Amino acid sequence: MIQIEQSINMLNKRVTEISLIAPTIQLAQKTRNIIEQRNEEIDVFVPISKEDTLNDALRIARNLVEQGAKVIISRKGTASAIIESKLNVSVVAINSILSDYIESIEVAKYENGIIAFFSYGEMTDDVKSLCSMLDIKAKYYTFKTDKDCERIVRQSLSDGAVLGIGGVMTQKYSEVYNLKHITIENSEVSITSAIETAKQILQVQKEESKKQNELKVQLERYKAVLNFTHDAIIAVDEKGKVDVINPVAEQIVKTSPGYAVGKNIDEIIHNTSMFDTISNKEKQLNQLMEINGTLVSTNRIPIVVDDKVKGVVATFQDIKVIQENENKIRRSLHEKGLVARYHFRDIKGESDEIKNAISIAKSYASSDSTILIQGETGTGKELFAQSIHNSSSRKGGPFVAINCASLSSNLLESELFGYVEGAFTGAIKGGKIGLFELAHKGTIFLDEIGEIPIEIQAQLLRVLQEKEIRKVGSVVKTPVDVRVITATNKNLIDEMKSKSFREDLYYRVGVLNLTVPPLRERGGDVMLLGRFFFDKYLGSEKTKFLSMFEYIMKRVNSYKWYGNIRELQNFVERISVLMKYHGNGYDFEQLVSSFISKDYNISNNEGSIEEDQVCIQTSVNGNDLNKWEAEKIASALKNNDLSIQRAADALGISRTTLWRKMKQYNIKL
Repeated sequence: MIQIEQSINMLNKRVTEISLIAPTIQLAQKTRNIIEQRNEEIDVFVPISKEDTLNDALRIARNLVEQGAKVIISRKGTASAIIESKLNVSVVAINSILSDYIESIEVAKYENGIIAFFSYGEMTDDVKSLCSMLDIKAKYYTFKTDKDCERIVRQSLSDGAVLGIGGVMTQKYSEVYNLKHITIENSEVSITSAIETAKQILQVQKEESKKQNELKVQLERYKAVLNFTHDAIIAVDEKGKVDVINPVAEQIVKTSPGYAVGKNIDEIIHNTSMFDTISNKEKQLNQLMEINGTLVSTNRIPIVVDDKVKGVVATFQDIKVIQENENKIRRSLHEKGLVARYHFRDIKGESDEIKNAISIAKSYASSDSTILIQGETGTGKELFAQSIHNSSSRKGGPFVAINCASLSSNLLESELFGYVEGAFTGAIKGGKIGLFELAHKGTIFLDEIGEIPIEIQAQLLRVLQEKEIRKVGSVVKTPVDVRVITATNKNLIDEMKSKSFREDLYYRVGVLNLTVPPLRERGGDVMLLGRFFFDKYLGSEKTKFLSMFEYIMKRVNSYKWYGNIRELQNFVERISVLMKYHGNGYDFEQLVSSFISKDYNISNNEGSIEEDQVCIQTSVNGNDLNKWEAEKIASALKNNDLSIQRAADALGISRTTLWRKMKQYNIKL
């Protein structure tokens, strides 16, 4: 129930967002009844001072604002005083309407003499018209302050007034000067109208506050991106004045923080081409320029609104930093070495499907033709590639593997074919040997061949046809003797149809085709592989948990294993850890039920699920999952000295998936 607060000392509780200050007990009671009938969240307060009602009301208003009130409702005079006090609050006045005066006018028409109407501000025309129609001798007096109020009461007496009609303030002075007085009380209509107005104002405030908060978050997000990106960023308006410059850019242009903002860009960068971008409206990408002694690669992007250039955003990267990052990537690419570790005996399985794939692969080992290995992520395509190499006549030669999806077009070209000294800015002294040359007399394994940019596909086709490579920046062709094995989880036929993969290259790399069957098509291999991983993870403790393990594997027997062997390995590792540290007391039934339930959701999606969707298990959802996964990958890389292979092993995912995830989250070595 809403309480009518009659003392400012009672304002020690949480107040409602809309509060009403009633100058009289009668108004307070009427508004309380209306509020209760409408089930509104509005507190009502009454000034306790009869001598100084207005100042008491202002004290209440200040206290309400301090305690969180957003909108205050009051009669016109009090509302105006609150507005003039410049409190940080919206104010709604309960305006007097004709119906509020009907009863008092009924009394006034029987008076013999002047009727004084007192009001804060101009009297409503409806009241004036009604008095005129009833031949009431009315005079109208307005006031703004307490002093004005006393003055107009005295003036009305001098004018011969026999009755005053007004509010609480004029009632006070009418009593002092013995003027008969009727105090106007607001009608239910005017009170209800004020409440509705207050609610609308509050709603607008909340919506605006929400928008402001969202804008603030967005601005903070942009600020974080701007200030903590590795790229230097400068934005100018259409006149060339600097609007935005981040700390990295300030370091490159060698200016103090904030100095460049508002300056013309040519005062900051003397050889800038940003004006060219403004005039021709065309973006300029991967341009080399020198800024105060620092060689940078820059992109200039025009900001076009309604076909008019409103400015330019330029990004810069220090070439030395780019070179350092490239060197780190190269080191990580080569850290696996040039040796194939796996043989056909390492491929576990007794199903006819896997035996048939192994049989075909062994027959391919005796050939020197190119091989295209197709299969879903997690089926072990690189395992087959290494096994083929180790069973071939080239087993004494190098085995060089590269993930084609992990590098940009320019970097992939230089990695595959190498470059000569001076081929481009940042090329190391003496040039660099490419992976095809490193694989001479051996095998090169091109993983995720379907991700190779179309321009590199033409060069790769030429190498396969001519058996020779040409380094970047060179006109000399170098013969290479390399067996090429490729792999993909894409449908290259569809890629050809969409013009993303060259048809002539497809037939060149797919002279021999090998399809690695998904785990769900390998029958009893699930239990066999599961037991292999179980023995690996639990070692000597496996015996006491074996029956529980076999029961769990029977429960998941119908699961489709969309992540294939990698998903199975992760699942077994998970339950092995839980068994080791929780024993049989863990609720494995709940774990299994939750795991199996994924099958229904996955089966309703088009295509097969990628390994990276299932390989890292977590209960975190939404954006938190991305953050969690990125942090887990970064931690694994850090804990394994930036070794891609060891980090992938620690995470329980393939090297291919780790590369893809690093690319997705922009994690650089």
